Amino acid sequence: MSTMLDMVGSFIIGGLLLMMILNVNANFNMMSTENRLDLMVQENLAELIEEIEFDFRKIGYGVQNPSLSIISADTSSISFWADLDNDGTLDQVSYTLGPTSDVFGTVNPRDRILYRSINGTQTGGSLGVVDFQLTLYDISGTQTTDPTLVKSLDYYLLLESPFPMDTTYARSAWTGTVHPKNL
Repeated sequence: MSTMLDMVGSFIIGGLLLMMILNVNANFNMMSTENRLDLMVQENLAELIEEIEFDFRKIGYGVQNPSLSIISADTSSISFWADLDNDGTLDQVSYTLGPTSDVFGTVNPRDRILYRSINGTQTGGSLGVVDFQLTLYDISGTQTTDPTLVKSLDYYLLLESPFPMDTTYARSAWTGTVHPKNL
């Protein structure tokens, strides 16, 4: 009888130990997936920031009248003149946040594409952008909507992963300020 109790006890302890190992493995896999999604969003954000900072710092470069450098701007789009590649020819650069209906193939209902175009030709779009906001400032640091008065601008980016982990999307946000030298 004692042997039988020892066998039953060892099966129970072994089963509990096996369940704990499986639970640790499942948690490890879930954390690994979450970390991959976080890293993907952060890498996408870093690449997008690098591109935006490069372009925004060039606003007005090569333009004879700096007050005409920004063609149009609102809270989620901007169009401006700059000689991006330093070839003596002005380029018209535009950033526009598209609607959620432009995105196909992702589960995230909030993600959009941030379109970038140079001289009317789309040069790429950044997927996973949930929010893109611009705030324009004049020389005194007062918020303005007049493109001819802009001396600096703030931008806000929020990116999310295209797919959730459980019900949560990996998120990464950035706020930047740019003071273009040529304005």
